[in-house]
Amino acid sequence: MNILFLNDSSLLSLGLISGFSPMDDIRLVPVHQPGWADRLTNLLKTWKPKFALAEGVSISTVARKLFPLLRRYSIPLVYWAIDDPPDWHLMSRPLGRGASLVLTPAKECLSLYQRERIRALYFHFACNPSFHQPTEPSYKYSCDLLLVANYYTSYPQRKIGIETVLSPLRSEPYDLKVFGNEHWLANTDHYTLAPGVYQGYLPYDQLPCAYSSAKIVLGLNSVIDSPTMMSMRTFEALGCRAFYLTHWTPAVENLFKNHVHLIWSRHPDETLELVRFYLNRADLREKIARQGREEVYHKHTYQHRVQSVYKHLQKL
Repeated sequence: MNILFLNDSSLLSLGLISGFSPMDDIRLVPVHQPGWADRLTNLLKTWKPKFALAEGVSISTVARKLFPLLRRYSIPLVYWAIDDPPDWHLMSRPLGRGASLVLTPAKECLSLYQRERIRALYFHFACNPSFHQPTEPSYKYSCDLLLVANYYTSYPQRKIGIETVLSPLRSEPYDLKVFGNEHWLANTDHYTLAPGVYQGYLPYDQLPCAYSSAKIVLGLNSVIDSPTMMSMRTFEALGCRAFYLTHWTPAVENLFKNHVHLIWSRHPDETLELVRFYLNRADLREKIARQGREEVYHKHTYQHRVQSVYKHLQKL
């Protein structure tokens, strides 16, 4: 198939694209770059993709110009609504109306799309085994506890994860490193980290090395009441054979087993107990991390995801 990606984000270039066949002709025209409309027009004059694909906010500011252009050349749009369910009303629904197919990681949103007469399929995050894999540890990222996550004030449920997983560790004598956006330094919640904890923004190509260098990798979810939606970091960290500690959500429990593939905490005190116990049990950390990687490689790669919807994509 000929496939057009409308963004060059790491989620696509190092993630989703790996799920397609090497025989597929995949081309990228990122619509966030100046001059994208002219480049896209020139491409579509000589090359006909089966469909165009975009994710999340990547097309939100150009939709009024993009949608007519795709219609002019009869190119179906596949929209991956990666911010479902919290952004369904403001983002997914209006953008989904301009798409031929919506992919959502939140199963509970399927009925909402159906009510709006928008065609939608369940399609979760995953890992790319050729990228999300263990690497040689680096002293630069070596630590007891590592969190790679942005600080957001727009997702209230995310604060529950922060208070459950991160806050109880801030005053403990552990080597804690946090990578993410600069809102960790200044935010309207007045949430602070001790000097030296915040390490800046982690380049995505360094993610496997960082995850391979920490004893315990922490995870945050922006949604805590979905049966399926969880952070994409869950799949990526497990693919890197990280020992992963996150807060409990129904989605995490529905897809993984506690103390088998990863571990979860329901309370700040439990987080402290888990960290104290597992930091002294490298053997158990290694066993659980290995089982977690086996689980995502067996069930949750982007090849699995693409295969689950491939026949629908072919019919567009």
